[in-house]
Amino acid sequence: MAALDDPATAALDTLGLLGALGDSVAALDQAVERARAVEIPFPADAVREVAVCGMGGSAIPGDLLAAAYRERLRRPLAVVRDYGLPGWVGEHTLVIPISYSGTTEETLTCTMDAVDRASLVVAISTGGKLGTFYGEQGVPVLEPPRAPMPRAGLVGMLASLAVLLERMGVLAHLDSDLAEARETLAATIRAYGPDTPEAENPAKRIATMLEGSVPIVWGAELTAPVAYRWKCQLNENAEVPAFWSVLPEADHNEICGFAGMGRLGRDAHVVMLRDPRNHRQVERRFDLTRELVAPEVRDVTGIEAEGQSPLARMLDLVMLGDYASIYLAFLRDVDPGPVGMIDRLKERLATTGHGRAQGPAA
Repeated sequence: MAALDDPATAALDTLGLLGALGDSVAALDQAVERARAVEIPFPADAVREVAVCGMGGSAIPGDLLAAAYRERLRRPLAVVRDYGLPGWVGEHTLVIPISYSGTTEETLTCTMDAVDRASLVVAISTGGKLGTFYGEQGVPVLEPPRAPMPRAGLVGMLASLAVLLERMGVLAHLDSDLAEARETLAATIRAYGPDTPEAENPAKRIATMLEGSVPIVWGAELTAPVAYRWKCQLNENAEVPAFWSVLPEADHNEICGFAGMGRLGRDAHVVMLRDPRNHRQVERRFDLTRELVAPEVRDVTGIEAEGQSPLARMLDLVMLGDYASIYLAFLRDVDPGPVGMIDRLKERLATTGHGRAQGPAA
């Protein structure tokens, strides 16, 4: 029996990240229902632009939806990963602080700033100061389902944000997309879950291919933020250095670095995340870039998204990367849940300099 097919291997997962992935359909359903039930005290036509504020696993839903629906967005949307809001944020800006824990200091600072500017604020959180203090101040709070860690709560936060954007007129007609997303999640759980043997399981096979390498994940258009998600999951779950970039931009700079990889190239494994609806020139760039970098690295793996709606295609690749990162952790004898380096950093932030760290999770 292959190591990843041994049920005992899952005992490494002390926080239950695999179980959270298996609950993704229920998380989507619960998040959609809750997001539709919360009363919002201002009309959709008051919104002129949107700022999604978050860090880490709590911010990525904004990136994913902005990429998936960039041609259907009815208002400008920006993701803010910082302590302060841009100058253009004002009383007609929908500010959406997302912090799974409700304690992320950067997000709380942006929320305070948004309230001071009399912006239109709706939060997404399971509690903490964001969900309690600001909720008591009249800020509507959408509560996604609970998860072992913020990054494991992606589906619930993504669905909450999608419904909110639809209610505020930023996106329209998401019912069919959400229905297909639900089907896609169910299909990926069957295909990539721990009960499917490695010979038939793309996620397990990818983990095996990436073992012992430094993954470099490339995306484009719809898959650009998915490449970032893969990079972050490989960092946090498998505890490996991983990097990401976006085409066509990488062809204007990063590609030059591969000519000088030398022995470093023996450890580099490039993963290309492709969407069948990419611009035709982007497709050509993937093919030609692969030809140029392949001789300089250990391997190049191409993966194409499946599905009709942009949300379904995106979630197909997200789930594949999430599962693969956990399986890679198992191959490395690593518990995919704890994030010791982040915890140690926050402990030092809490005891040095000004201010206090707000908690261990985004």
